[in-house]
Amino acid sequence: MSLKIQNLNKSYRLNEAFIERIVLKILNFIKKRHVAEIEIVFLDDEAIRALNKKYRGENRPTDVLSFKMDRLEFGQKRFLGEVFISLDRALKNSEIFGKSFECELTLYIVHGILHFFGYDDENEKDRLRMSKRQSQVLKYLCKREHLSKVLMPQ
Repeated sequence: MSLKIQNLNKSYRLNEAFIERIVLKILNFIKKRHVAEIEIVFLDDEAIRALNKKYRGENRPTDVLSFKMDRLEFGQKRFLGEVFISLDRALKNSEIFGKSFECELTLYIVHGILHFFGYDDENEKDRLRMSKRQSQVLKYLCKREHLSKVLMPQ
């Protein structure tokens, strides 16, 4: 499993090693450990708004976008896809929902990865299925990790 992490939001410094460990635990839990490559890109609201407008026709920021690719790169390496996450949105939503920033951010990572494996949220039935699976994964993670390690001091 190869994970590429890019933090393009200069307001936050992320603990990439910890995020990689979280991603591996997510994949282990959903029994998809042998995925070849995933990319996670952390953005600000303006950058994710531009992606949301371009690819979904919605001119507003969103929390997470997933783009499933699932293709072979150079004939050998399987590239599953990209997850784009707004760190600005994670902070705002954590305040709105009364959660920690780290838990909100971890939820977005889980959500983005689940999209690669057939989970969706376009209708009520799919949202319920996604929500149930997210809760299972988060419960599993919270038993094993102290999520405050997602961020590092500036």
